[in-house]
Amino acid sequence: MKKILLAVIVAMTAVVANAQFWVGGSFGLNFIKPDYSNSEVLTNFTLAPEVGYKINDKWDVAVALNESFIAVDGEFYNTFTFEPYARYTFAKTGIASFFVDGGIGVGASGFEGDDFFGDSRFNFYLGFRPGVNIALSQKVGMVAKLGFIGYEFVDDAYHTFGINLNNSPLTFGMYYNF
Repeated sequence: MKKILLAVIVAMTAVVANAQFWVGGSFGLNFIKPDYSNSEVLTNFTLAPEVGYKINDKWDVAVALNESFIAVDGEFYNTFTFEPYARYTFAKTGIASFFVDGGIGVGASGFEGDDFFGDSRFNFYLGFRPGVNIALSQKVGMVAKLGFIGYEFVDDAYHTFGINLNNSPLTFGMYYNF
């Protein structure tokens, strides 16, 4: 039993010694004036911290917590999503690495004043996001993701399956590698 415990400790120490943990995330601020309605400007603020682990040169695993606040016409809307994903880096050239994130998002959204867990809408997505990581230094990287390929569902609102590669789902983020 002692030999097995010692072998597990040695194996875990080797994994941790070679570990490449990273933290970071993204934030966004959008102001949208719809032409199709008499609505005021829609304001959207998003904060999405992430933590991840680099398994090897090709694979990362991570989790993001995405919180969005939307205000329009005096009403406030909030969305929270838990988003675990795996990242596959398929090409590197100089300081740029090109990747695709494959993940699942599970969350809830609701209006201000709602019982958030009782009156909220269930959100779910399953899909892929292509992106690029620019290594600013050995420890700091800037990440951009564009688009979404997959399935998205919002309870009592919509569900969609397809490819969205326009600039509206463009996100930027920064990562710090330990």
